[in-house]
Amino acid sequence: MANKKISQLTAKGAALAATDLVEIAEDNGAGGYVTKSVTGANIKSGLQATLVSGTNIKTINSNTILGSGDLVVGGGGVHILTKPVSGRSYSVRTSAVTANNSSPINPNNIALYPFVPANTITISNLQLNVAGATVGGLIRILVYSDLNGVPSSKLIESTNLDASTSGVKTFTTSYTFTAGTVYWLGCYSNLSIPLSVLDAAQMTPISTNNFGTAYSNVFAATTFLLAPSTLGTVTLSSSSANLFAINLTAV
Repeated sequence: MANKKISQLTAKGAALAATDLVEIAEDNGAGGYVTKSVTGANIKSGLQATLVSGTNIKTINSNTILGSGDLVVGGGGVHILTKPVSGRSYSVRTSAVTANNSSPINPNNIALYPFVPANTITISNLQLNVAGATVGGLIRILVYSDLNGVPSSKLIESTNLDASTSGVKTFTTSYTFTAGTVYWLGCYSNLSIPLSVLDAAQMTPISTNNFGTAYSNVFAATTFLLAPSTLGTVTLSSSSANLFAINLTAV
């Protein structure tokens, strides 16, 4: 066979087989090389096996760590400790204390508290409970992202929820909350409307309050109807009146 460049050789057209022979130049240890052959099996035995999530590489909270980008694993996540089950509702509660207490919402005032899921959860809706009918009352549920310990960008804003009748109000939406990520949940309204609230002892403290009750939420004055896309300055609060019970229903 006449001398040919590698680029002129016929392409194999298939993956390297174990029985294939590949020519190599082996270092003879004396400054020269000896032409030899190795099999495809010799070459493939030195290659790393294909990575398969959950098989030969671990997952975190059932999420694969394969792929590009940064995987943030947050600390202090205490909510949704069990794997989310379709149709079940979840909230930030850290105990079995009920949310039977109610408190009137301060109108034109966004109030939020942190939510750090220990498991990733995709939801089908968000809910709150109107404890007292308020004629003309409207409420919107809000979810904000976190930036350096404070609410930042708006992720979810519900449509108007009618508070003219009491009971559970549901906003249907699809959203995935990622394990270990800090979110801020809450709502705001146009009138003072009694809502079911959580117990302050169930909440994740976000700061201490002069060795007394820890701060558990933040608030910001905002005219009702369209919450700002970036919240801006917020004020710390330890008031349970801002701890509106928000439920998330798993898909």
